[in-house]
Amino acid sequence: MSKVRKVVLVILTVLALMVIGAYAFLQTQLGKINRVTAGETEFTTEDFDVDTDEPDTINDVDWGSSGKIETEEGVVNILLVGQDTRVEGQRARSDSMIIFTIDNNNKRMGMTSIMRDLYVQIPDYNGKSYSNNKINAAYAFGGFELLDATIEANFGIRIDYNVEVDFEGFKDIIDTIGGIDVRLNEAEVAYLSGNSQYSGKGDGNAFSGLQVGMNHLDGAEALAYARIRYVRTDTSHDDFGRTERQRTVIQTVFQKMKNEPWTDLLAVYDSVAGDLTTDMNNDEILSLALTAYNIGATSIDEYRIPEDGAYSGESVRGMSVLVPTSWDLCRANLQEFIYGKSSNAAQ
Repeated sequence: MSKVRKVVLVILTVLALMVIGAYAFLQTQLGKINRVTAGETEFTTEDFDVDTDEPDTINDVDWGSSGKIETEEGVVNILLVGQDTRVEGQRARSDSMIIFTIDNNNKRMGMTSIMRDLYVQIPDYNGKSYSNNKINAAYAFGGFELLDATIEANFGIRIDYNVEVDFEGFKDIIDTIGGIDVRLNEAEVAYLSGNSQYSGKGDGNAFSGLQVGMNHLDGAEALAYARIRYVRTDTSHDDFGRTERQRTVIQTVFQKMKNEPWTDLLAVYDSVAGDLTTDMNNDEILSLALTAYNIGATSIDEYRIPEDGAYSGESVRGMSVLVPTSWDLCRANLQEFIYGKSSNAAQ
């Protein structure tokens, strides 16, 4: 064998070993994430967070027709579920639900917040009978599998993958990247500083040094900000502002990290891996990460269901729920945002 061929062979061997080593390293790192396997979910019986005999404000809901489940080649929907598990090893009702869309066709990414009080049809699943309830109950009853089935049945969109983030992991991400800058209004400062009438509710904490305007928040402060339920920018006290804050935090983290070197991204991942649970395998994670990177999006499009002015607040079994004014229009708008097309039922 000539010297040139020997040199080429050595170089190719070294490159092959580097690729194999890098792949093995990534597989080891991704192995830190908690996994759930389809078909192994433990399903529980249905209950209600409130269940009284007081009269319902709505008796019949026009659910419309979801038609077939819409999909689009090149579009992937990942459901992000946030929860604060009170008991080790047990599912709670999902505190936040965001559909994260990677659209390789149009080189865009989007996130859709689903209001947790949305009143939906939870389908019969795995031999158990479910009825109408808040959408956040589906996760408690049947994990990813039932929540996915509920979203697909009510909105006619495909959920491809799922990721659950424990709120401790949320704090770790913020602290690892050195905090984030967020603009606070007067009501939010009062709440987070412990001076609001609502500070004793939910996740209000007494943080010092905050002011109206731009603030640098650490992990604990950012988590408390994202979980505020009783203050909104228009001074209404509900969950709508909460989902807006969650999207603000995600958008801010994205803007801060999008141009960072991969070594910094790896540090962020390493800090939060143990707080993640997913149904994706390692190769699927790597493929989606590469697709998202190649899209090169400079921002993330935002949406929320139901939209402003497109729902009514009702009481069912004593529960405060949100009912879309038109289910057909609600699902059509969501499909338009995700896929760029409306459902057959709305046409």
